Amino acid sequence: MIKPQSKARTLEALQSRLSAFTVPEFRYFRVSEWNDRQSAICSEVSGQFQGRTLIARSSASDEDGDHATRAGEYDSVLNVPSSDEPAFRTAVGTVIESYNRNGSRPGDDEVIVQEMLLRTVMSGVVFTHDLNTGAPYYVINYDDVSGRTNTVTAGDGEYANRTLYVHRSATQSVRSQRFQRLLAAVQELEAVMGSQFLDIEFALGEDLTPYLLQVRAITTQPNWNRATARRIDGALQGIQGFIRNRFQPCPGVYGRTSIFGQMPDWNPAEMIGRAPRALAFSLYKALITDTAWRDARESMGYAVPVGQPLMVSLAGQPFIDTRLSFHSYLPAGLSPEISEKLVDCWVQRLTEHPELHDKVEFEVAITTYSFDIDEKIETHTGNVLTADERLAFKRALQAQSHDLLRDITPGGITAAFEKLKLLALKQVERGSPQGSRGIGGLHEMLDDCLRNGTTPFAVLARHGFIARTLLHSLQRRGILAAEEVQRFQGSIRTIASELVSDLRRLQAGELTRDAFMAQYGHLRPGTYDILSYRYDQIEDLGRAGAAVMAPDDAPQFTLTPAQQAAIDALLAEHGFTGVDAGRLMAYIREATIGREYGKFVFTRTVSDVLELLVRFGEEHGLSRNELSHVPLTDILDVAVASAERSIESRLRERAEAGAESHALSAAIRLPQVLFDEAGVHVIPFQVSHPNFITDKSVSAPCVRLHSGQSSPSLDGRIVLIENADPGFDWIFAHQIAGLVTKYGGANSHMAIRCAEFNIPAAIGCGEQRFEVLTKSDSILLDCAAAFIQTSH
Repeated sequence: MIKPQSKARTLEALQSRLSAFTVPEFRYFRVSEWNDRQSAICSEVSGQFQGRTLIARSSASDEDGDHATRAGEYDSVLNVPSSDEPAFRTAVGTVIESYNRNGSRPGDDEVIVQEMLLRTVMSGVVFTHDLNTGAPYYVINYDDVSGRTNTVTAGDGEYANRTLYVHRSATQSVRSQRFQRLLAAVQELEAVMGSQFLDIEFALGEDLTPYLLQVRAITTQPNWNRATARRIDGALQGIQGFIRNRFQPCPGVYGRTSIFGQMPDWNPAEMIGRAPRALAFSLYKALITDTAWRDARESMGYAVPVGQPLMVSLAGQPFIDTRLSFHSYLPAGLSPEISEKLVDCWVQRLTEHPELHDKVEFEVAITTYSFDIDEKIETHTGNVLTADERLAFKRALQAQSHDLLRDITPGGITAAFEKLKLLALKQVERGSPQGSRGIGGLHEMLDDCLRNGTTPFAVLARHGFIARTLLHSLQRRGILAAEEVQRFQGSIRTIASELVSDLRRLQAGELTRDAFMAQYGHLRPGTYDILSYRYDQIEDLGRAGAAVMAPDDAPQFTLTPAQQAAIDALLAEHGFTGVDAGRLMAYIREATIGREYGKFVFTRTVSDVLELLVRFGEEHGLSRNELSHVPLTDILDVAVASAERSIESRLRERAEAGAESHALSAAIRLPQVLFDEAGVHVIPFQVSHPNFITDKSVSAPCVRLHSGQSSPSLDGRIVLIENADPGFDWIFAHQIAGLVTKYGGANSHMAIRCAEFNIPAAIGCGEQRFEVLTKSDSILLDCAAAFIQTSH
C-alpha cells in the first residue's frame, strides 16, 4: 500500500511497482530548488531527455488531497523541447506562476517535467467508482480520435465525448482488447495503492501499452449513499433475468428477439427522463404506453401486438421494447412470413447501428408509404424479402396510406380532432383544478384523457410522421428543393405561433395576465412532473423587461403550376386516386398542426390531474416531493380501498420506499440501446448524431434552462434544455439565437417548433455531448454542416 503523497512523489513510488502500467520518464523539483539553481536544472533535464519533447506539469502541495483535488486549477505546458532552454524556462515559469494566482506560495510546491507521449491511440480518465453516486462502475471517459493526451482533462468538447461504464464485477465481459489491457492495469494499480477509489489519468500507446500519467484519490466519497451502491448488484441481476426472458420469442409478437431503447418510438427519456420518479413514470405509462399507442395504431390500419404494453421498467428506468414498435409499424393484413422477416431485419439493423436509436421511424423501419418507397425498401431491408414479398409489402403500405390521406378510416385526422374537441369542452366544464373535485374524480379525468386525449393525440402524432416522410420524399424525387421544404414547414402555424404572439401582447400590455393564463397557464416544462410548476405558477413568466422576439410574418409558400402537375402525376403513378397536390399539401399541414394541437389539449388534463394531486397532498400533509415518489396506482387505491392506517401514513411510507428506489435507479447506468445481457454491465454511452434544423450557422453565448425556470436574459443566446417539452414554448417569444436539446428526434416537438420559427437547432445531441456543451460559455452551431461544438 502506498501512502498518499504529492503527485510527483506518488508517481515516483509507483514507478518500480507496476508491471501493467508504464509511467513515462519524468523528474521533479521543488520551486525553491528551481529558484536557487535554474541553470543547473535546465542542463540536467537537457542531458536526461536528449531532445525528447516534454510536458511541464503541476505538483502543488495542496493538490490531490484526501478532500480536494484542485483538478485543473494549475497550468500544464505541452510540447516543450527538452533541448530548448528558453522554452523550458518559460514552461516551468508558467506552471509556477499558476501557483501564485491566489497569493504567494510556499517553496515546497513541485514541478514535474515528463516525457510527452506523442503517438497514442486513446487517452482519458478512469474513475474506479462513479464520481457522483459511488456506484461500483469503472467510468472511462476517453478520446480515441485526436491522438492527444489532454483533451478529456481539458474538457475539449470536440473529442471528450465518449464514456464507457463497466461494472466492477464484469471486466471479463469487456470484448475490446484496448479496454481489457487498460482495466487490467487499473486493477493492478488499485492493489498496489491499496484503494478502490481512484481518479486515474491515462494514455494508451499504439501497441496498447497503458501509460499512467497521474493518480489521485476520489474526493467525493462523503457525498455517496453507500446503501444505494450496495443494492446495485442485486438490481442488475434482476435486470439480467428480466431481459433474458424478454429477448426470447413472444407469442403473438413478430420477431425472434428484441432490443430495448430509451429513445425509439415514444422516446420516454425525452418525455420523463432517464430515471424518472414513480409518479411521472406511472402517469406516462397509464396515459401513453399501456394502451393508447396500440389503440391509435390499430385504428389507423396498423398491425398491433394484442395486450402488450410498449414500455418496460428496468430498475425504474424506462425502455421501449422495439420489437413491439416494429410489429406495430406494419400494415394490418401483411402476411406473418413477411412481418416476421421485417421485424427481425429492423431489430438487427438497430443492433448494428445503435446511433439511430432516436431516428427509427426514418432510418431503421419503414412505417408508411412514400414516393421513394423502392429506395427505402432497398436500404432498410436489403435482400431480406423476395421480389414478390417486396411487392406485397409495398402494396399493403400504399393501401393503408391511401385511406389515411383520404381521411376515411377511424384513425383519420378528422376523427382525432373531434375527440380532442370533446375533451377541450369537458375541460371548460370542469373548470379550475383547484375546484371542489376530490381525489375520487381522478379516475374519470384519467379515463377521459386516455379516450379523448392521448389516444387521438397518438393518432395525430403518427400522422405527423407520415406527413414528414411524404414531404421529404417529394424532396428526394426532385419536386421540392431543400429550401422549399424548409419554407413550407416555416409557413405552417401551430399553437406555438399563437402562444408566442400572445406572449408578445402580454409583455406589451395588450393582453392581461389573467387572459393569457386562462389559455396557456396549464403548460409546464415537465408535462408529467409534479415538481415542475405551471406557467400560471411562475411569477416572472411574461413580465415586462424581457427581450421579446419581434413579430414576423409567416413565410408564404405556394406550389408552382409545374410542381402541382408533377405531384399530381406522382400521385397517379403511385395509385393515389381522389388525392391531388392540393390535398396532399393540406394533409401535411393538418397533420403537423394537429399533432401540436393534440398535445396542447391533452396536457391540460394531465396538468389538472397533477394540481389535483398537489391539493390532495396538502390536505393530508404530503409535499409535492413526497407525492412524486408515489406510483399513480397507489394514489388511486386510496379512493377505492379502505385501510387501517391513515392516508398520510400509507402514502408517506410508499413515498419513502419510492425515494430509495429512485436513488437506486439514478445510480444505475444502462446503455441507451440494450441488445444483450452484457450491456447490463458494460455500457458504452451512445454518441448521438443530432437532428439539425434549418441550414443556418450561429456562434453565440449559451444558457441552460431547467424545468420551471423562467429567464429574461435569453436574447442572442443559444438555449440548452434536456427535454423537448411543449412547456418550454415560452422561449420562442424571445430572440434566442438557437436551441440545443439532450433528447429529441427529427419529428419531436422542438424540431417542429424550430422549423416553424426558422431557428437553428441541434435536437437530441445525446447525454455526453450535451453535458460538455453546458460547461461552455458559447457554442458554434452550424446546421448546414451538421456540426456543433464549444466555441471560445
